Amino acid sequence: MKNIIKLLTGLGCLITVISSCKSALDRDPLTEYTYDNYWNEPSQASAALSGAYFRLQSTLNTEFVLYGEARADMLAVPREDNVTNLALLGNRLSPDLAISDWSNFYRVIGQANLIIKNVKEMRERGIYANQTAEYNRVLGQALGLRAYCYLLMTKVWGNVPLITEPILSNGDINSFKTPRTDSLKVYNQVATDLLQARDLLPASYTDARRTRATLTKGGIDAILTDYFMWRNNVDSALIYSRNILDNTTQYRLAALHDPNIDYLSRPQVDIDNTEYAKMFIDGFSPESIFEIEYSFDEGTTSGLLALFAGGDGVAQFVANAVFASKFSSTDLRNLANFRSSVQIFKQFPKGTFDRNTQNDKNVILYRLADIILLRAEAFVAKGDRAAAWNLLKRIRERTFGPVEIQTPDANSPTGYVINNPNPNNKFNTGPTGSNEMAAFMALSRSAAIDVILEERQKELCFEGKRWFDLVRTGRVLTAKVTANGVERPLVVNAANILFPINLNVIRLNPLIEQNNFYK
Repeated sequence: MKNIIKLLTGLGCLITVISSCKSALDRDPLTEYTYDNYWNEPSQASAALSGAYFRLQSTLNTEFVLYGEARADMLAVPREDNVTNLALLGNRLSPDLAISDWSNFYRVIGQANLIIKNVKEMRERGIYANQTAEYNRVLGQALGLRAYCYLLMTKVWGNVPLITEPILSNGDINSFKTPRTDSLKVYNQVATDLLQARDLLPASYTDARRTRATLTKGGIDAILTDYFMWRNNVDSALIYSRNILDNTTQYRLAALHDPNIDYLSRPQVDIDNTEYAKMFIDGFSPESIFEIEYSFDEGTTSGLLALFAGGDGVAQFVANAVFASKFSSTDLRNLANFRSSVQIFKQFPKGTFDRNTQNDKNVILYRLADIILLRAEAFVAKGDRAAAWNLLKRIRERTFGPVEIQTPDANSPTGYVINNPNPNNKFNTGPTGSNEMAAFMALSRSAAIDVILEERQKELCFEGKRWFDLVRTGRVLTAKVTANGVERPLVVNAANILFPINLNVIRLNPLIEQNNFYK
């Protein structure tokens, strides 16, 4: 799968896309086509867009964890025969590892380039007359997919070849013999594509599943928030994250804490009935902003079962015991994340389930809690500690419930009085009270960001975020991980942060220069 894969082209290429009325993507059969018999009606462009999402499924099947988490400080490898995962976990990367091949990303980009070029030409030919909304949807989503892939690729490899035109000669990316492009130019293209996509896309679609599993205006806002935080432009990140938080009709935090249910005293499987757990188990949650859909009925499965839920001696990863111990005994996320002390079951029922038909868990790329915590981090950077605390408190109260209720009181020196809604409820011991707030307000800027990053670590664990958080904030050079009782730095040499470029890519395109650490 990781060998150089030829990009889909507009001449003589075969796309196999399975149709299903149940799919949020509404995939239509798409067969061999040329310019003589394709790009002649909107339904064909729509099918090509479904093909791009189909390619995204295979591109980030397991890779979202391998790129975004395996090198961080939360996972352990229980199987000594898994060479790739052991190399990732020990940060012993080499250019012959299959995961170092970027070809699948360029398959998505190649499909997006075809769509962008051809739908514009179709509109000029009058094919989209009176179908402006459909034109905007197809073009906006293609631009968004291209931008997302380039953003993720720059996070992983740094400079990458920037190709924005379709390949029309039955060749692959190497036909261009394109060298790597400076990441600043790639970033500019990412921003241009995202801003254009945002103007084109609606806030939602009539199909609720399509709203979560394909790009919307909110999905673009999420990528823009991620992009600007990655670029350390917190002002812009605050603008686009605000758009998401303001859209309360479309997005809200999935419910978890319930003062009427003592989950800690009941069978663990009860946690699966919470809206929070169902967000990962069933997908398409009101908290979800953009996720990759997989469907057993369509023959598409994510790699989450093999990664995490395969059982003792089978799962590729378990939780690092040091990280797992960070969850307090009353943190309900602990029940949602694990089936045993370190066995990761975040995306699966804690009881029994059909491993054949239910091996199609969606991959959530962005959800509201992610954006809330990025926004909290941005507020710390801007010096607005109170705003940051209020956002952090929202995430914690979802898990622990409210500790204190602040009631306005004009006669109080502080302007309010504090009431504990249920002093006998052991869930009301979470870290959201006035003492915790005072401690947070007194922290240095760097220490306050550390608190938010740890909350992100707990909230977004096993969702492919942690490594990029450490790199983005510079913590990757000071972070440590404990394995087999031995503590070691995650990274010793800054040049080792980037991935190597696969040897096959360099052999086929000699203009591609290897990252310095791996030369």
